[in-house]
Amino acid sequence: MMENGYNPSFEHTHIQFELGDDTAVVEYNEGLMSVRLFFSIDEDEYDLFLEASNMAMLKSSAVKIAVLDNMTDLMFSCEFLCENIRDFKRFLPQSVDRLKDALNTHKDEMRRLIIASGVVSATIPATDSSMAGIGKRKIIS
Repeated sequence: MMENGYNPSFEHTHIQFELGDDTAVVEYNEGLMSVRLFFSIDEDEYDLFLEASNMAMLKSSAVKIAVLDNMTDLMFSCEFLCENIRDFKRFLPQSVDRLKDALNTHKDEMRRLIIASGVVSATIPATDSSMAGIGKRKIIS
């Protein structure tokens, strides 16, 4: 990861690294590697966030966007099969690029929707690194 310019910090169940102004989380579970970003949703503009999320997913072949159970957080996730360190080195940069593209699409769509609806109080999402390691995850060693 450091070869790609990331400065990772290793936690008990995940790896975190800065991705621009955001914090990305890498998690591993049974041969599946996930690179994720978490954001808080402006509750007053929930419908706009949901519509922008759907548009970003339609334009991405690899990124899933989910509204989490508490309905106040959004997760962008790019997942790939990872059996060894070569797979990780090969697919991490691509996953990060696809996450960036999906995030930009989401932000552009939010701006378009805000302008179209005349809403001036909605905010573009900001990351929430406290969502890292949600659920039962395997320890990365």
